[in-house]
Amino acid sequence: MGQDNQVKKDSPLYEQNSIQYSASSQNENYIDIEKEKSLALINAWEANEKAKAQTKAYRELCAVETWENNMKTALELDLKKMEENLEVERAEYSKRLKKKIPEIEKIAEAKREKIEKQKGQESIKLTKMSEKIIATPGAYPPKPKIFGCF
Repeated sequence: MGQDNQVKKDSPLYEQNSIQYSASSQNENYIDIEKEKSLALINAWEANEKAKAQTKAYRELCAVETWENNMKTALELDLKKMEENLEVERAEYSKRLKKKIPEIEKIAEAKREKIEKQKGQESIKLTKMSEKIIATPGAYPPKPKIFGCF
């Protein structure tokens, strides 16, 4: 019984069966190869895209770092300019103040002279008054002026 179902190697059915079998195994091999090829392409594409993303991120980080360095440098230059301007202004202000010192001394000397002159005049006036008081014996102490009914 088992021999009836088997196809003999000499028969044309055997060749047809073996061709179908080998064709189906070739198709399976071809499909496997295509799958492997597809996976390899996908993996290569993924690696390429990751590399692109990393390169782009690196470029952007470099650009940010460059911008930061440029801004810091600009601020440092501005600070140096301000310090130089402040130093120049300080020197000019110092010169102006030093020029005012003699003027102040001159004004102070004039005020001192005026006070000395007034002091001399008061002294002369008091001397005259004391001479006048000495000349009139009942004039000292001066009597207060009283108003009204008292």
